[in-house]
Amino acid sequence: MVPMLVNAAAYVRMSTDQQDLSIGTQLDAIEAYASANALEVMRLYKDEGRSGLAISKREGMKQLLRDVMDEPRPFDVILVYDVSRWGRFQDVDAGAYYEYTCKLHGAKVVYVQERFGADDDPMTALMKAMQRTMAAKYSRDLGVKTRAGQDRAVKLGFQMGGLPCIGLSRVAIDRDGNRRSLARGQHKAMQSEHIAWVPGPQHEVDLVNRIFRLYADTNTTIVGLARQLRADGVTTAIGRAFTPSTVDRLLRTEAFAGNFVWGKDRFFKEAKNKKAPPSRATGVIEPIVSAELWERVQKKLWERRKITWEKEGLLQQLREMLADNPGLCPMDLEAMGYPRAALAKAFGSVARAFALAGRDRALVLAQHHERRRDAMRVGKRMTWDICSLLESHGIGCKIYPKSRLLLLSAGPTIRLQLMWPRINRGALRWKVHKARVPLSDWVLLAQMDETECAIRFVLLSAVEYRNTNAWLAAEAPRNLNCITTNEGLLQETQRRLSIH
Repeated sequence: MVPMLVNAAAYVRMSTDQQDLSIGTQLDAIEAYASANALEVMRLYKDEGRSGLAISKREGMKQLLRDVMDEPRPFDVILVYDVSRWGRFQDVDAGAYYEYTCKLHGAKVVYVQERFGADDDPMTALMKAMQRTMAAKYSRDLGVKTRAGQDRAVKLGFQMGGLPCIGLSRVAIDRDGNRRSLARGQHKAMQSEHIAWVPGPQHEVDLVNRIFRLYADTNTTIVGLARQLRADGVTTAIGRAFTPSTVDRLLRTEAFAGNFVWGKDRFFKEAKNKKAPPSRATGVIEPIVSAELWERVQKKLWERRKITWEKEGLLQQLREMLADNPGLCPMDLEAMGYPRAALAKAFGSVARAFALAGRDRALVLAQHHERRRDAMRVGKRMTWDICSLLESHGIGCKIYPKSRLLLLSAGPTIRLQLMWPRINRGALRWKVHKARVPLSDWVLLAQMDETECAIRFVLLSAVEYRNTNAWLAAEAPRNLNCITTNEGLLQETQRRLSIH
């Protein structure tokens, strides 16, 4: 007589830190266990690219718990590869709580790779507690080691962000210490290379010092300084006109004084309101601005931020800034020392302040349309470049007409999405504009710089794309597999194809 199969569910999870425990490996072990124990897997719950530190962004596990509490319950057993796949909760009681919730509603959680004894055996409870503690410790240790590596790279003077608009250049350093210059927008040749900043062309160094002296030694404002630079025909290294935002960022760049600061806006993973201190290394870059001049500029910037403007003074400042940049947004104002809260308090809202200052909506729309045309041109070029790269390495690919959608012959589709830098919370960030309905299997995010070149790429599945942060910072996010070379893009595409 054929034994009656027991209904079961499978839960699998894979983080984003290039772990070797793939979804496929977990499913193979679960299916083998189910076959050997007269279980039939009826449902699969999956969290791809999700950290195990908390449940907040794990839609698969949350749906599993909701289904467990349904009446009638659709399954009696939940199969998980091991304790770490259930979660690396820093509070080890959290993992036990979710397991007990399932047990309370009649669904037993079974870890197929860890042969625990009977549930009522005290040794079983002890062994599970030890495994949960070890899983949490692994995550903590990994975070410490990753941060230590980043801190060490910073202290050695290696770069982890985009260059200032003028004044500095990049060199690639290999394992033997050999250096080679990199042009703006040029990527390093190998993952093992490091990037360092060095003084740029002499005319750019002279321009940086001129800008610092003008601000420190005259009564000019950031808006006035930007206007003067444009009147003089001065541009950034890529030929763009100086704006107040550009000048403000330039005057606050510590690299000009020889110091490298990285991670000003980092937060500890899954720790609410717990800000991680930035990595700082003093004297690791050859300074191009004297310490005395740097201090005078920073003092003036700080004093200007503390000024309380009268309403008419604020409006006059807004009019001047809008004349320079009709597309000025509240985030630009924050960067230049005009808090949104102050404008809202003075005029009722930032929008009303803009209206009273005479913002020209026609100019704003014209600027917006120009940016869209530029983005379409760059996107079309990059889509063709990526398609050619994949095809040249044996990955069949074609472009869907009039789009940035790549159709791989193996089945998956990839949509290229460009992200342009903006000021957010006083720092340079990249906005991830998410489509309501994913239009492809994978999304390739490209963090662009002002030279219309990609700083890095991030290849995400549809699930990862929906759950990723709305803003990406200048430093590479620890929870995403960032790609900075053609070789890296090929490897990540091939890896995902192998498990698709």
